[in-house]
Amino acid sequence: MATIKDIAKQAGVTPSTVSRVLNHAGGYNEATKIKVEKIAASLHYQKNEYASNLVGKKSNLIGVIITDSKSSFASPIIDSVEDSAYQNGIRILLAHCGQNDPQRLRFCLDLMAGQKVTGIISVAVQFDNDNLNYLNSMQIPLISLNVSVPDHGSIKIDDVQAAYDGTKFLIESGYQKTALVGVDSNDPQTGLQRITGYRNAMNDANIPVNNDYIVEGDFSFDAGFKAASKLLASSNPPRAIFAASDDAAAGVLSYAYDHNIKIPAELAVLGFDNSHVAQIVTPALTTINQPFAKMGQLAVQKIINKEFNEDSIVKYQILKRQSV
Repeated sequence: MATIKDIAKQAGVTPSTVSRVLNHAGGYNEATKIKVEKIAASLHYQKNEYASNLVGKKSNLIGVIITDSKSSFASPIIDSVEDSAYQNGIRILLAHCGQNDPQRLRFCLDLMAGQKVTGIISVAVQFDNDNLNYLNSMQIPLISLNVSVPDHGSIKIDDVQAAYDGTKFLIESGYQKTALVGVDSNDPQTGLQRITGYRNAMNDANIPVNNDYIVEGDFSFDAGFKAASKLLASSNPPRAIFAASDDAAAGVLSYAYDHNIKIPAELAVLGFDNSHVAQIVTPALTTINQPFAKMGQLAVQKIINKEFNEDSIVKYQILKRQSV
């Protein structure tokens, strides 16, 4: 992390001058102010609250950054993180960084540094290079859930194998005409991996992959509904739909209900996550269970134990309910 001395050296002024500029204490001219602030910004300087906290007392605050609180998988993770933190006398600072919004992610990182968090748990957050470098410059430990962040520990399932097993399960259940919906191929860590698993399973079963059966989306309810409307109104509808999330699966079920398509007699639906949505839709959703509670608890323990650089692959399972 850049220091006042680093800025002073580049600016050709004394550290005390830099300190006065950054603390708006006066005693400098406008040209010096502009020069110092520009260098401080280029070095991603943060007031050294976090570092001084490490030298002094131990922080009891963990930061949690999520992309979207509305997605059904976020809630059980946050609940488990908060419960585990509470049991260990730790407070939680929660921030939303949005989907693919580098500026908002930077704001969240600044918030975490300013509040002196002892570590960050990020949920499905994919860091661009600038924000990754910024995070590293602040030297705040990060544990990432659901996706991998270079040079930081992660907790996730094997998405390729999970999608493979889900597709294989449908094939072995008698559904050779299986579609994959609500999945984003521009998402290299989740979407693309689930597409790969689906394709591999179809190929291994010697079933030609119908590209029309891969309908992309953003893992949302709307993505599932739109995909179902496209596939089920076609001249060659699938017999099963594997949704890349439970939210997308709920969209498929909604479309089927609106159009009197019986589940699973006329269409099988498989979800992904085992969020609360899977249990409240009708019929109850067969889905791939991600152990969100365990993931949240493990993330807190890793920060407490300072196991920041270890990757953990957790087990998933197919939960059979009434939609297949």
